[in-house]
Parts: sequence; C-alpha cells; structure tokens
Amino acid sequence: MARSFTSLFFKAAKKLSKLQRAAMRMAAPKAARKRTTSVRKAAAKPAPPAATPRQPAAPSLGGGRWESSRQFSDGAGRQLTFARYTPVSAPRAGMPLVVMLHGCRQTSLAFARGSRMNQWADAGSFMVLYPQQSMTRQVQRCWRWFQPDDPHGGAEADLIAALIRSEVARHGLDPERVYIAGLSAGAGMAALVALRHPALIAAVAMHSGPVVGDAHSATGGIGTMRRGSLKPLLPLLEGVANPAVFRLGMPALILQGQLDATVAPRNGKQLFEQFRALNDLSPENVPVERVLGLGTDKAYRRVDLLRGRKTILRLCEITRLEHAWSGGDGSVKYHARGGPDASALVWRFFQGLRRTGAGQSPP
Repeated sequence: MARSFTSLFFKAAKKLSKLQRAAMRMAAPKAARKRTTSVRKAAAKPAPPAATPRQPAAPSLGGGRWESSRQFSDGAGRQLTFARYTPVSAPRAGMPLVVMLHGCRQTSLAFARGSRMNQWADAGSFMVLYPQQSMTRQVQRCWRWFQPDDPHGGAEADLIAALIRSEVARHGLDPERVYIAGLSAGAGMAALVALRHPALIAAVAMHSGPVVGDAHSATGGIGTMRRGSLKPLLPLLEGVANPAVFRLGMPALILQGQLDATVAPRNGKQLFEQFRALNDLSPENVPVERVLGLGTDKAYRRVDLLRGRKTILRLCEITRLEHAWSGGDGSVKYHARGGPDASALVWRFFQGLRRTGAGQSPP
C-alpha cells in the first residue's frame, strides 16, 4: 500500500511540474521565445566544416626581407634569375655584399635554406644575392665551370659580375666589401667570377669545389671532380684568369669534406696550391695548422697562410663530411647537419678583407 501511495505521489508531482513549465513558457516574452527557437534551429543545422589547418611555416629564411625570382638583364640581353636577402638591422647603404652560388640540381631558395647564410646576414648586417642557373642553359642547373671559355662558363661569370655591379650601384653597397662563395659547381663558378673580375671581388670561398682550369668539357669536368688535375697547376689558372689577378691577388677560403665521393679531397689541396701561387705566398710562408673540434662530428683541420697578421688563404679539411654544405640544414639536400658551420666560417673569413680601390673602372 505504501508503494502505491508513493507511486501516485511521484506521478502527480511529475504532472504538476509539466503544467508549471508550460505556464512559464506561456508567460515568457515573445522575443525570448524567438531567441530560444532560433537557438534550437541553429543547433539543428549541420555544423560548418572545420577550418583547413594552417600549413606549417616554411624553414626560416631569416628575419629580414626575402625577394625571390628577381630578373636581371645585362646590356647584351642575357638574363639571370636571382633572389635577394636584406637584413633589417641596418640601412642598405654601405652594406657588404655576399654572393652565394648553388650547386647542381639546386635552386637559390634551397641553397638559402640549406646554408642558412641569411641568419649570418642578420648578425653581420650584409646583403646576400643568390643567382640561379637557368635549366635552358644547363639542364641540371649546373654552372658551367667545366667550360670556362667566353661563350659558356666565361659568359655566365661575366653575367654574374654584371648583376653584382648593378646591385652595388642600385643599393649603395660598399664596393670594397663584395664577396662570393659557392658549393660544388657553384664553387667552380665562384672561382671563375673572382678570377675574371678581381677588381670587383674582395675574397672567394669555395666549398667542395674542383681545381680551377683543368676541365674544358662536361666529360673533363667529371674527371677533374674524381681525381683533381694531373697537369701543372699555375698554368691552369693563367688560362682562365684576368692577368690583373696576379697583381691584385685573391684571398681564398677552401672547405672540403674528407669523405666526399663526388669531388675528391685532392681538389681542395690543389686549390690551396693554386691560390697560394696566385697570392704570391711563397714556400717560405710557413702554414699555421690547427685541429679544431677534435673527437666530435665538427672536427676539421685548418691550414692558414698569412701576410703579416692577416689570413690570406685558408684550407678547412672537414673530417666526417661527405659532399654537402657543412653545418647546414640537414633536411635540405646537399646540406649536412654535422661538421662546423660553413656559413659562419665563410663570413668570419670575409669580414677582415677589403678590395681597396674597388668601384673604379676595372683594370
């Protein structure tokens, strides 16, 4: 009997509650009822698709201004694509300029990301140019260092030099502090630009580069890369260089991986001997040798030749490095995470060097 009473009580309470809710709805203002209806209708509608997630940011190109796919045309109608990086830390006027030449099967963007030179430009307040080889000139985007004659590699070197002069004049850069560096085929072309235009370039850096002047065809270039040169080294320079370079000199940094199976380490040693002769650093100049980073993946042997207190020629033989830019972004092809930071080594070598009297008419 108690259960029946309890059951009847709860049924009555439930009915009373329903009647109260109905009364409250009737008493509610129309606007409130409309809002409730709108909310219910909105809730009944299918939800819009979720926003497309943002793509991950591209690898850093520095904190300054990156300008890609720029076009330069010289007086002869030859064209060259390039990218420009300007740090925000200082006015352009009076800035040094570093020109970076990529290797085969690379682009200016890949080289900028992989080498991370832009971060050093931010720290050192210098502009960086990244010329890019055209696939119509060379299908693998190799600079034609292996054909150093005027119609081929020589013409490319002259076009790069024309771009440099144009950028120095346009932005008011310091003509006495113009430097050029390259990787592999880019190193071969950097050497060719420096040797043909010694009044323009204050110093050159060659990373994993071939001996200069040995090759005169694509097939010859492969042979040079694999074994270096079998010929006397100084006449090879004389065959491709502006004679003024032997009077002006050309400070040079050479970086070479000792595990490089693409460009034999012998090339680095031969480049050292070529630029030793070019800079008139006689055998009596005793090299200063050091081993740095011993026991780590950054280990390398450094050999310096000085004039007074200034290093004019430097060879860095990187112990565990294959064919790649040392100490770069390892996620970018032809760049290695291990080894010393090649961009840091390049900029530190360039910093103390000037081409006095640059900006005047070339000799």
